[in-house]
Amino acid sequence: MRVLITGLGRRRSRTLSGGLAALGFDVLDAADVTGAGPLRRLPDVVLLECGIVDREVLAFCRRLRTELQAPIIAVTHRVDMGAWLRGHDNGIDDYVVQPFGLQELAARLRLAVAPPRPPLTPGPPRRIVAGPLVVAEDSRTVTVHGQRVALRPKEYQLLVVLARQAGTVLARDQLISRLWPAGWDGAERSLEVHIASLRSKLALPGMIATVRGVGYRLVTPESFLRLSSEAVRQLREEAAGRERTVAAA
Repeated sequence: MRVLITGLGRRRSRTLSGGLAALGFDVLDAADVTGAGPLRRLPDVVLLECGIVDREVLAFCRRLRTELQAPIIAVTHRVDMGAWLRGHDNGIDDYVVQPFGLQELAARLRLAVAPPRPPLTPGPPRRIVAGPLVVAEDSRTVTVHGQRVALRPKEYQLLVVLARQAGTVLARDQLISRLWPAGWDGAERSLEVHIASLRSKLALPGMIATVRGVGYRLVTPESFLRLSSEAVRQLREEAAGRERTVAAA
């Protein structure tokens, strides 16, 4: 597996390069965040040391995404939900928070390029239709109202798990155990980030419902239509209320 290391100080870079090479990785060293040039050998995964996720780092990730689709793992001192979302929207797939062990890092690198596991419910690829949402598993495509929606691999895997059991509440622990490595402290936050990203990209309010204290549920087409009708009714009532207020004034 080829690992591109970039954005690291010389001492840190040599330490990680040597350690990962000893574990069998083909390590590609690059310049720092602002100076990384064209890639001559395409890596399987990118390890990016950034300290914090700032504008410079996000700009680098966007530029890197124009050259390759390899997963990007950011090595940071800290990460909060805002950083998770900003990084995810700009191409960062995962985070490793310092301090960390070399074996943990190696496991995360291998996981980043591992093929997706089958969904919770076995069976051949399906074409799942939930209202305006269509998930075609054979082609790994997702459309909403006939328009294709571009999803990252983990987003797609999460949506398939939810869609295959539409109408069923899936516990957070159940989703995490299926899609994230065991014992990773950041899994719960990563799940929240991917749910938020899915909701934003699908742009179907109410389609992915949160069941407080339990987990998430992809609503059935009938439930979604009821939610849509209820939303329209509420909007009409609010508009009528505003009209009455204006008339009274």
